[in-house]
Amino acid sequence: MTNRFRLLAPAALVVLASLPASAQTRDVPGRYTMQPIEGGFLRLDTQTGAVSTCRAGTGNLVLCQPAQEEGQGLAKEIAQLRAENIELKAEVKRLQEIAGIQPPPIGPPAEKFQLPTEEEVDSALDYVERMFKKFRDRLQNLEKDEKKPGTPL
Repeated sequence: MTNRFRLLAPAALVVLASLPASAQTRDVPGRYTMQPIEGGFLRLDTQTGAVSTCRAGTGNLVLCQPAQEEGQGLAKEIAQLRAENIELKAEVKRLQEIAGIQPPPIGPPAEKFQLPTEEEVDSALDYVERMFKKFRDRLQNLEKDEKKPGTPL
């Protein structure tokens, strides 16, 4: 039986190793579809809908650029957003001046955050403990007053 196992094991490995490769070669549409045109091809991104014209470059490189309509539309949108950004920054600055607010400094903070020392932690805990004791004492005094006869509530 060991001879039979020795012969079947490599065959089983070959079959198992070929399974993922066959799964990848199925007719699954890729992200891009290509359509030949004069001087190159059109590339359609099936996920975003972007169309690009591609042509052969130097060596084995392929150069792709957005299609004319898309490129012009993006350029217009970028210019519009830049203008809007400038207007909004000016409005923020004007409102800060009216309110008397200083804009936060740009860059890293001057001081780094440091954890409190042991003494500072002990001091804070002592303070909380004293407050708790005072609160507890006040509650006890109120309970004593309620037990006394003739004390109004």
